[in-house]
Amino acid sequence: MRALLISLITLLLCCNVSHSKEKITWMVLDWPPWMMIDGEEKGTGRFNYILDTAQKNLPEYEHVTERMNWARFWHEIESDKNICYTFGLKTGKRENIVYYSAPHTFVLPNAIIMKKETAQRLGNPVSYSITKLLKENRIKGYAEKNRSFTRKIDSLMKNHENDSNLTRVSESPESLIKMVIMGRVDYTIEYPIVATYYQKKSNAPNTLISIPISEMDPISYVYMNCSKNEWGKKVIEKWNAALKKIKPTAEYRKITEIGHTDEKELLLIRKYYDAFIQEQN
Repeated sequence: MRALLISLITLLLCCNVSHSKEKITWMVLDWPPWMMIDGEEKGTGRFNYILDTAQKNLPEYEHVTERMNWARFWHEIESDKNICYTFGLKTGKRENIVYYSAPHTFVLPNAIIMKKETAQRLGNPVSYSITKLLKENRIKGYAEKNRSFTRKIDSLMKNHENDSNLTRVSESPESLIKMVIMGRVDYTIEYPIVATYYQKKSNAPNTLISIPISEMDPISYVYMNCSKNEWGKKVIEKWNAALKKIKPTAEYRKITEIGHTDEKELLLIRKYYDAFIQEQN
């Protein structure tokens, strides 16, 4: 009887091991309108849908989401924890510590966000050089700490950090936009869609303007990032295989337009989508 019981327990343990799934921990953060994890709009952002699509197309994994900020995510990466996130931009430094998928979406680039009256002081520019902006002694700016604004812009910020009017701070996009509206700081660097969202939520509509950064490319590709180890490599390879089938679909194309109401922005997204389907780097 005892031998039979031991055999049964062994069999059950073997079955549990064979059916257990590897786990993916996904970084999430509340970053409207890109990702919404709080309130009535929960789950309706573009990256909510991309994350949901990734989870459905990686059914062999157990999926766990964990709310964290950028500093916490990079600490987890540097500690060799198994973790992924869905809104990675390519930078020289970070390509050494995370794996990048093929582009799984693209965004219209970050811009200079300031009050219209501040833009008037700069001559109401159609676009503005980030290098010139950082040296402008009439104004000061804040931007999120531990966040990438693309390899090119990160490099320019780094080159001018000693004589720059821009301070990197541990504040949320919402807080930074509010600071600009209240006049506590003259500008920040943010996606126009994010600035528009928070401006509509404030009591100061039509206060802000988005000025394109002249050094920026017309679009920025966005990638899935996972820990740079064998586990992360395998996740990225599987996601890349799924993307080849997903990106050309009408359903996935619609995800790229979520949150955009400006017709000019929608036209740009539609203009670049076909090239995005083919892009692998």
